[in-house]
Amino acid sequence: MPSKETVVSQIKSLLVNHPNINIDILFKYIPEFHTLHELIKEDEVIKGYCMGLLEGSKEKYLAGEWLVVLTNQRFIFVHKSFIKTRHDQFSLEFSHIQKITTKMGWFFGQIQFQTEPNTIKMIQIGKKNYEFFLPCLKDFL
Repeated sequence: MPSKETVVSQIKSLLVNHPNINIDILFKYIPEFHTLHELIKEDEVIKGYCMGLLEGSKEKYLAGEWLVVLTNQRFIFVHKSFIKTRHDQFSLEFSHIQKITTKMGWFFGQIQFQTEPNTIKMIQIGKKNYEFFLPCLKDFL
């Protein structure tokens, strides 16, 4: 498990070309970032992140925004409820993903992860957030 400082530096490196995003505000208002260092393996590198609501064809996911983090090995989905003290999380290994499709509307984007047993849709992704994450998915599209 990497240190919290390692995760912060990896996220800072993603934001080099985005001076309007303040890392301190990101960590202050998005509690899922505080648990990432517990979920990421030592040899994983963060490639991108995105936030939105989740819908599943076979599973129900908690209401509220989820954080999806793309690493060099998998996608990690994290949700931290303000009511609960623990976080809910699951991951999708690259080998389990059959197809990823994206769609952009006027204001919101959508990403669909298709696996054998389930189709997971991340919806209501803000346009800037979506455009930040889309280049990270180029190897999957």
